[in-house]
Amino acid sequence: ELFEKPRHVFVGHFIGSPGMNVLPCAIDNGAVSFAGIKITGLPFKSTPPPEAVKLAIGIRPEFVSLAHEGIPVEITNVSDAGRYRIVEVRHSHYRVHLLAREKETIPSGAAHIRFDPAHTHVYADGWLVD
Repeated sequence: ELFEKPRHVFVGHFIGSPGMNVLPCAIDNGAVSFAGIKITGLPFKSTPPPEAVKLAIGIRPEFVSLAHEGIPVEITNVSDAGRYRIVEVRHSHYRVHLLAREKETIPSGAAHIRFDPAHTHVYADGWLVD
């Protein structure tokens, strides 16, 4: 549970290599968006505390994937880690890490990513919102 659904973003970022991606988000009528792009398949049923100042999503690199459509990104670095590669991408000034299988084709330059909604969590001021 510490790895897959950490209660605080510090724990999520500290455990694992690379650590959990923590990205700012907004919630509008139950829809979660990152950088103005709705995260498909992630209906948000809870309500963040009204006093929450900072909302974020947390997603492990294992649950971010390259896709034909989704969040547009620029691939900035690929590191070989044996059975998989660590891919660093950027959307605007946000950095996101994902893990790609050894034989997976990684485009150069522009690409798209998607977040697995079953493993994307919302945090308010660093704490998991259930």
